[in-house]
Amino acid sequence: METVVSAAAPNPPDVQPASDTAGVILRAEQVTKVFPGTVALDKVDFNVYEGKVNALVGENGAGKSTLMKLLAGVELPTSGRLRMAGREIHLRSAQDAEKLGIGIIYQELNLCPNLSIAENIFLGREIAPNGVIDRAEQRRQTRALVERLGHSIDPGTLVSELRIGQQQIVEIAKALAQDVRVLIMDEPTSALSQTEVEVLFKVIQELTAAGVSIIYISHKLEEITQIGDYITVLRDGKLVAEERIAAINVAWIIEKMVGKNPAALFRKQAGAVGQELLRVEGMTPPRHGGYTVDHVSFSVHEGEVVGIYGLMGAGRSELFECLAGRHPTATGRIYLRGELVKAQNVAERIAAGIVLVPEDRQRDGLVQTASVEHNMLPVSLQNYLGSSIRIGSHGASAPWLLSLCG
Repeated sequence: METVVSAAAPNPPDVQPASDTAGVILRAEQVTKVFPGTVALDKVDFNVYEGKVNALVGENGAGKSTLMKLLAGVELPTSGRLRMAGREIHLRSAQDAEKLGIGIIYQELNLCPNLSIAENIFLGREIAPNGVIDRAEQRRQTRALVERLGHSIDPGTLVSELRIGQQQIVEIAKALAQDVRVLIMDEPTSALSQTEVEVLFKVIQELTAAGVSIIYISHKLEEITQIGDYITVLRDGKLVAEERIAAINVAWIIEKMVGKNPAALFRKQAGAVGQELLRVEGMTPPRHGGYTVDHVSFSVHEGEVVGIYGLMGAGRSELFECLAGRHPTATGRIYLRGELVKAQNVAERIAAGIVLVPEDRQRDGLVQTASVEHNMLPVSLQNYLGSSIRIGSHGASAPWLLSLCG
């Protein structure tokens, strides 16, 4: 594969890789990226070893996603250079990176909700041997890709109808459909169950066995030690360390990430469990061909953390949506501090003190076109209005709320 260089850039010299970077397929050298008021990356070196899983870790804001955008051609570095197979490359767009065989699975899903799974996977790369899209072949290949990831979703299903975990599977399948030499995975397991993670790890092992290099970003440090070969740690936009995974452990990773011994960061304290705070009896959402949640009952006490676990489709999200009032026709009873909760819709449940952080933050939790300030206002707007104006009693519309915010 030839090196793609922007026409505006000079022809790069044929530079051989340095002896200390033997086995490196992709390298960032002294890369700096400056945004207005922020130095996101400060003279960072980053090596991607060929046919290996290259883990990249760091706290939020460490510069991980910015570095990946530089490698994927989405952002241009302020200074520094990139090399692939020993040759300097100039990535002016994501298309330049794709031509070089660099693919990326973004942390924020990059799908078109109004298109089907197959259409999303082949968007911009449609199979059209005679100038006409071969939709049957695209569906066939899509089905094979999704089944490789352990799912049997209909390729014709609209992405808008999928749960966030299923959308993440589609995003991974889209990347696998490309002929990649380097695949960037930015938090690929954030919405996956443990079983789905194990399937993904098997796919990663197949890819590396075929010579594909993986850049793997995750906050789940146990995953890093399980799947990774090399690890690079960033802190505050600077390179802190690079090491072989076999030579380190989770405590080493945490210390490099935060700059302190992890033993001094966390001190386990036994908390007293108080009286019953929440009791749910026989919770069942509206039935559509079968119960997603079938008469579930449980209780939560003051100061208690209760984990709800299950595979994709087990009904976890639907249960939380019922508690938050998203399904007013759901049956069952909710008691809060011993009192029956009569609130039916989301606004009334919020007023009662039951709040949901939704699974899909972008679609269900935020108004993307509004500012941070205006996103925070609607749920507490009633506190700043006169008592004669009530929000949510008759289902206030989003435009009306935004007009108040604006």
